[in-house]
Amino acid sequence: MSKKVFLSVVLMSALVASSASAQHLHISFDYSAFRYDSTKTFVELYYSFNRKSVTLVKSDSMFSGMLLFNVIVEPATLDTVSFSQQWKVPIQVADTAAAALSNNLVGQDEMALAPGKYRLLVHVVDENDTSEIDNLQGVLDIPRYGTGKLEVSNVELCTEITAAQGATHGIFYKNTYNVVPNPTGIYGIGMPIVYYYAEVYNIPQSPVDSTFSVGYEVVDSYGLVHKSFTRIRNKFGTSSVEVGTVNASDLKTGTYTFVFTVRDSAANMVAMTKKRFFIYNPNLGAPVGPSTNMAGAPVLSSEFATMGEKQLDEEFRETRYISTAAEREQFSELKTLEAKRQFLYEFWKKRNNSPVSNTNDYRTGYMQRVEYANEHFRSGNMAGWRTDRGRVYIIYGKPDQIDRHPNEMNTKPYEIWYYNSIQGGVSFDFVDRTGFGDYTLVNSTARDEIHDSNWQQYLSSGGN
Repeated sequence: MSKKVFLSVVLMSALVASSASAQHLHISFDYSAFRYDSTKTFVELYYSFNRKSVTLVKSDSMFSGMLLFNVIVEPATLDTVSFSQQWKVPIQVADTAAAALSNNLVGQDEMALAPGKYRLLVHVVDENDTSEIDNLQGVLDIPRYGTGKLEVSNVELCTEITAAQGATHGIFYKNTYNVVPNPTGIYGIGMPIVYYYAEVYNIPQSPVDSTFSVGYEVVDSYGLVHKSFTRIRNKFGTSSVEVGTVNASDLKTGTYTFVFTVRDSAANMVAMTKKRFFIYNPNLGAPVGPSTNMAGAPVLSSEFATMGEKQLDEEFRETRYISTAAEREQFSELKTLEAKRQFLYEFWKKRNNSPVSNTNDYRTGYMQRVEYANEHFRSGNMAGWRTDRGRVYIIYGKPDQIDRHPNEMNTKPYEIWYYNSIQGGVSFDFVDRTGFGDYTLVNSTARDEIHDSNWQQYLSSGGN
């Protein structure tokens, strides 16, 4: 199992600034699964981030930054770790101008896993500004290959696919191609072409039929097919690599699904794989959907109609724990005040517990918890909602019980929060590891949270 990480980019010129971070740290993650052997599946993890979100510090004539990644993959039903990896991604530039920092940096890691469902836990911190962190949680649904029937890998959506021209050791090399992933899943303005890569396995061999077909459909979130394509392929063996493109320049803003299908009519076999992606094309008018002709009307009578852009941006940042990666990417592409108002209106409307009510109780409750977190859990310059205690409070609500230990002899301050009605009863252990009131979550019994049975080691004055 080798490790591939995109490391550094060197740019040009020189400017002043000890902190070039123009936006909060935001990491995008995605994955694809491919055939490996009879017991395991080969999994590629893709990540990307914008250089503008990394804090740069001047040293000599260069500006340098560093992101620290900690990635854990564990079975969804067990408290054991199947894969754990830590790595550093350095950034070094000579120019901190916006143009020099405009592109995303993309990398990947890889592993072999037994088929099944896994939890993906990602923690990223900016080495030059440790208040800039990003935590991601997701589910990896790893398929089983080698059934003997016609199969297709996960489809990988990319920003670029080119012939490798003899080079077989690049970090994105696969089967004679350089395949550059797009973990954001965003296409449209600035990236109008969707590249796709898939592998087909166990193609039936038949003396009466030497062909099979591959094709795709682009389907919107309402089930409407916007694009489709099918081609006939000759059988040159039992496996095949399929690459191609989709022109997305004429698709309206919205969420779509790329459906890739392989058929062998003679053997009466079909294999299919799907991947969601997102289009941002504001110049084509209102987003795709059955209510397009009514877009903009309800928001004019909502609370968002009087909110300025700064308020809208801050409120959406505070939805970090309930918004999807796709929604965060879509919002980051919005350029107008009206578009942001409409987006937030639709964002909360989808989550409203009582759609017939004049008030959105879900938004009200969530924002009240954010306000409480900001008032009670601020740490230095870090807003309360971004701290570990703030996150837990916002997601799970007020604890049923809190055991506080602020000043015990030879022990760092710590707190234990108990929730009796969640998952049969769970607890969260926070330790002030620095002594400056920043309580870090070091262990929890809740699903999809950090687990460390030796968390009490952090309580001693010599613990880290």
